[in-house]
Amino acid sequence: MGSPYHISESASPLFFQDKASAEYEALSIIAKSLAHPQRTVLSTFILQAIDRESASRFFLHEISAQNKATIFEFLADWIHLMEKVRPVLGKDLDTALRQSIWQREGGQCCISKVKDGKKNDEKLALAYIIPPSLPHDIEMAKDGKLYKMFAAYVGEPQLQNLLSVMDHSSLSSDRDISDQLILVSLPMFEHLRNGRLSLRCGLLGTTNDSLQCSIKRNWSMPSFRFEAPYFVALENKAPGLASLPSTHLLEVHRRFANALAWLEVSEHMKQPYSSSKRPKTDSMESLLSKMPFSRFCPPFIPRMLRHLWVQMPVWLRAFAYRGLASASNRFYGHTGSDRTFRLPFNLYLRVGRWDWAPKHRAEFQSLQLVENHTRIPAPRAIDTIQYSDSSFLLMTGLPGNNVGEMLSTMTDEQVRTVVQDLKEYVAELRQIPNNTDSGFQICNALGGGILDWRISDSQREELKFKDETEFSKYLTYDLPLDENACSLISKSHSVKHEIVFTHADLNLRNILVDGHGKISGIVDWECAGWYPEYWEYTKAHFSMRYAIRWTADVIDQVFDKYRNELQVEDMLSSMAPSW
Repeated sequence: MGSPYHISESASPLFFQDKASAEYEALSIIAKSLAHPQRTVLSTFILQAIDRESASRFFLHEISAQNKATIFEFLADWIHLMEKVRPVLGKDLDTALRQSIWQREGGQCCISKVKDGKKNDEKLALAYIIPPSLPHDIEMAKDGKLYKMFAAYVGEPQLQNLLSVMDHSSLSSDRDISDQLILVSLPMFEHLRNGRLSLRCGLLGTTNDSLQCSIKRNWSMPSFRFEAPYFVALENKAPGLASLPSTHLLEVHRRFANALAWLEVSEHMKQPYSSSKRPKTDSMESLLSKMPFSRFCPPFIPRMLRHLWVQMPVWLRAFAYRGLASASNRFYGHTGSDRTFRLPFNLYLRVGRWDWAPKHRAEFQSLQLVENHTRIPAPRAIDTIQYSDSSFLLMTGLPGNNVGEMLSTMTDEQVRTVVQDLKEYVAELRQIPNNTDSGFQICNALGGGILDWRISDSQREELKFKDETEFSKYLTYDLPLDENACSLISKSHSVKHEIVFTHADLNLRNILVDGHGKISGIVDWECAGWYPEYWEYTKAHFSMRYAIRWTADVIDQVFDKYRNELQVEDMLSSMAPSW
């Protein structure tokens, strides 16, 4: 999702903690000098290198005053090197070579296993994993700057091995070059060419006639969600006629794939924002919006329909909800949750077992509290019922796309807009009073047991706490804590925090944004309730700790304290599985 701007301010214990390292210095310089996505493209030279410290030292040496190279020149050279290793289609190949590789792959794409023209009119083509011209490129001379950059990135031994393998199988020799080529469908070639996927061989075992590979997806572009297996076997169905693809070439491509994917993002972001970039409207939703009654309905009609609907018998509503849920995936696809379904007219339905009814009622109350006390764009609660062995919660949908899909193509300015919006909404949320009269300070919106994915027992037990002290004791109960851990916990838990209304799951899926970075909605309020004020912050790190641009550039900027609490929560959550 990108390299962050706030390197020095990152609070995550997983990143940038060694401030004396060359990596920290290099990434800090890049962050101060470049905006996203150029910053992220250049950061891949450090973050994806075989030896990150060596790559960092090389970068620092090249931009030093003695060498007089600028960061922009280094970035241009890095992009130039990426273009030199990008896969290319094989042209003017010998007929016998084509036939041997075709037989090796059994006439099908080596990744998707699609046969020529058998699926969506896909055509197969031969592609070089690494362009065969690379060993003979004058810019790759051993003392040249591109060679030195390449060696700093993959390591001198690996580069020498790569060039040796390619040179011994060059087009000018009589040697077999089938190990440089793969047979792929044209869509798969585009994915490989742009780094959207890569193959990693050797982890799952190999034989003379088979390579077991895992497939890495780089979904940096929100518009690319493609079908591909997670594992694939590259099998030689014609031993003696052709060799299997070279693991050395596949490994070099894998090493560059993430950088190529971010280069594609960079090119995409240079284009002006237009309607063609906006997500396409669902065909059924579009059809409904064009119906004659939709443009003439006054605003009170939907409210009146909602009122009439909830007066219907419970069994009838349950029957309707079951039918709509079963048809949902056919019309709208999977929402990402087995318990949440999209319905016509931009409605959403949660479905659970009968014992989930108290949690649905608590979320219903949370949505009403947000509607009554804040300006936060949140779903509107419509109905919640429990009938027979099922529980249902019906609510409205919201416009926009989740920020997780959009973050890679969002500018730094758009990210700052999200930060500003989120600050305001969190402040409003904390003003909601606890009028439950349950006697419990830490509880859900109805005064009952919390539901929190960080606390596994909350999914099965009625957990509510009279005060923060009781809550803190529960978090540390029966954990193997040494003296140092106890000291850290005592320092954090001895601080008295305000108990405030909290969303408790501000992750990348639950925040929606429009095309300009404005928050258009905050969804999924099932974990909401009253918690200690630090909980919103530590939970945001808990659920998205590896999305470093999100945590460093958004979450750490929205919350300017609670760093000690985060350190303790990271430690405690690692000791207590959330299932």
